[in-house]
Amino acid sequence: MMEKILLIYVDCGISSLPLDCYSVLEFYGFRIFTYLQLKKQNLQLYNIAITYTKDSLIWGDIIAYNEKVSLNRIRFSLMHEFGHYVLEHGKESQEEEEEADIFASNILAPRIMIHKYRCETSDRIHDIFGLSYEASNRALMDYREWYENIAQTTHRPSAPERQLELFMEKVFHANTNSEEIEEEGEYEPTPKEMYADIQRTLKAGLPLSPKYASLYRMYQKMGLK
Repeated sequence: MMEKILLIYVDCGISSLPLDCYSVLEFYGFRIFTYLQLKKQNLQLYNIAITYTKDSLIWGDIIAYNEKVSLNRIRFSLMHEFGHYVLEHGKESQEEEEEADIFASNILAPRIMIHKYRCETSDRIHDIFGLSYEASNRALMDYREWYENIAQTTHRPSAPERQLELFMEKVFHANTNSEEIEEEGEYEPTPKEMYADIQRTLKAGLPLSPKYASLYRMYQKMGLK
């Protein structure tokens, strides 16, 4: 799944967060309609949609969604339907619905990026990645499990996750939106906190940011390991 998500980020040239769901769908040739627009365009398909689901529907190259819910819920629903397409679903099973939810959560808030931006609360995930508070809570719990698997075992972030982080770091440095995200930080960590964060990152086998790599070299010169 992460290989597919990495390819989408690269193909679409994603350069800022929250993810622009509409641009992604348009890149892959989808036509996007609200339920109200669908009612005017295709009454038969609209009736199928509202009978099938209150949130969203994929039908061929059409993705329709309920415009009456919150924006963040709409974004998740759009990526849920996109997930059915990317994962080549066709059985309409509960398992596929759960897989589409996992896809939506991870494409909107990749766990490696949650780590990069030090998201320790669901509010932080909500603000940066544009998830609803409910989805942010689920993403935070999943991230913690992801991190524990890395920190406490011999597991390491997958190659696609590491490539995604490097890709996003490269495009963020070339885009002013990266500065906006940094300005949204809740606080500037103390040297002690930064040192502890460096140790956690190294233990987890994750790459250090340029800033932390420089600090780590300074700490080594001071005799710290």
